[in-house]
Amino acid sequence: MVEPCGRRMSANGEKMRKGLVGVAMLGGGLLIIALRGVVAQQGQGPAAPPRNPTPANMPLTTLQDMFVRFPLPPGQEAYANIDGKHMHQYVVEQAAISRKYRDAGHPKFWGRIIGTSADADDVEWMIAKFKAAGLSDVRGQPYDLVPQWFPQSWDISVTGNGNTISLESAQPDYGAAGTSADGLDLDAVYVGLGSEADFAGRDVKGKAVILFSMLGAPNENAVRRADAKGAAAILEVNMLPGNARYQAYPSGTKAPAFTVGHDDGVAARDIVAAMPAGQSARVKVKLDVRRVPNLKTAQIWGTLPGATDETIYIFAHRDGWFDASGDNASGVASMLGLAEHYAKIPQAQRKRNMIFVALDGHHNSGEGSAVGNKWLVDNRQKLFAKTALAINVEHPSTVQTQSRPRYYNANEIAWGNTYMPQEWYAGGPSRPELQTIAFSAFKQFGATMDLYPNPTPPASDMSSFFRFLPGIDTSEYHHYFHTDLETPQTVPWTGLEASTRAYAKIIDEVNKLPLSSFQRPEKPTQTGR
Repeated sequence: MVEPCGRRMSANGEKMRKGLVGVAMLGGGLLIIALRGVVAQQGQGPAAPPRNPTPANMPLTTLQDMFVRFPLPPGQEAYANIDGKHMHQYVVEQAAISRKYRDAGHPKFWGRIIGTSADADDVEWMIAKFKAAGLSDVRGQPYDLVPQWFPQSWDISVTGNGNTISLESAQPDYGAAGTSADGLDLDAVYVGLGSEADFAGRDVKGKAVILFSMLGAPNENAVRRADAKGAAAILEVNMLPGNARYQAYPSGTKAPAFTVGHDDGVAARDIVAAMPAGQSARVKVKLDVRRVPNLKTAQIWGTLPGATDETIYIFAHRDGWFDASGDNASGVASMLGLAEHYAKIPQAQRKRNMIFVALDGHHNSGEGSAVGNKWLVDNRQKLFAKTALAINVEHPSTVQTQSRPRYYNANEIAWGNTYMPQEWYAGGPSRPELQTIAFSAFKQFGATMDLYPNPTPPASDMSSFFRFLPGIDTSEYHHYFHTDLETPQTVPWTGLEASTRAYAKIIDEVNKLPLSSFQRPEKPTQTGR
């Protein structure tokens, strides 16, 4: 049961405390276990060796010394004070805010979740960091939230042949409906990959369905297909090696949907497979959900005045699930690194006003999410009339990982000693000069990117602004994305350093050019994402 917690926010000296609870989800009658990722092949043969200890919990000092650092290019000494290890400490501090909330009585649904006491703590932390960086006009802009979805408690078990297992890694998809107090007690059905052919001849209405969905295989939209065929509950097993909790966005199903860790999912599948002909394993599901009203959040502003009335904006969203180290403590850390770097430069040498905005966030999808973004869009003519550049900093450094293939006789994620390439956006096809500046800076400072930019922005906050702003955005969605293994260890300090130095170089190159180089007429809404 999630205990009430406080809501504290600094905004023009105002303190606000609102109670909060937690929730979850469920529904009518069918349960689907969708197994995502690399599926370990079952069969005869030597036993797999013990899984290596995950570096996700390795001591940070040990791990930091393993990462490869891209040297500062000759002639770029101006960017030497952008220090990756220094910024990484901000990732650690934000993870500590999440863990404080978890340890206060929220062991399953936790993080820097919008509207919670963790959100309030993060607001105060953010304001303090902006002030310490030397920004002026630092303030919190509060927003009222619609009633927010919170799972209070949930339990899922699978029984067959006298054996019962509890799926401890189960995590309700965001926004899912709860069950009655008695919960659901369902037959289980296995439907392979969940394609239309897999469902052929199987009656899944009102039953629990186990379904495998593999990385690299076609997206069958199996969860929604099962829901349309009468699923009562849906379990989507995240097939990362291990047993991570994964917090999913809304499934869009009437039936309750959960994600489940790999090890739990395989155990559940094996119980179903071992049942005698004509008998079914049973799945029990309970989920207590509440929608909590009268909560608040905020976005935080800070400014470095420049020599003209033109502007450059830096955005990074604050919220996230679990430690939320990559998504998006790393983005906030990079934004702070930029603020500290430019605060050391005299105002007369800063061509344009630099405005830093710590966005409230978007993980409360479908619950009045990204209210700060909506306010910015609604006020775009006033705010962005003289904006030369906007950078959205989102997941700028992610450890390079790969799943070990089965011919290694292993079932694990292997870590590299560097960081993953990112997808990137730089103004779109109508701003080729911005794309050239961006790619050159990424390459120069060792920030690895996809070879080609996205023609429209990736799934990030820049999608709210790209129609009317010359925007830069980089992001990477990794193995540990949205899981409880997304610890500070998954954010290489070397990648933070490379990306942030590249952002600074982009800002400096843009500042050499007139405003007219980047401004364009606003794109029609229907052409955006």
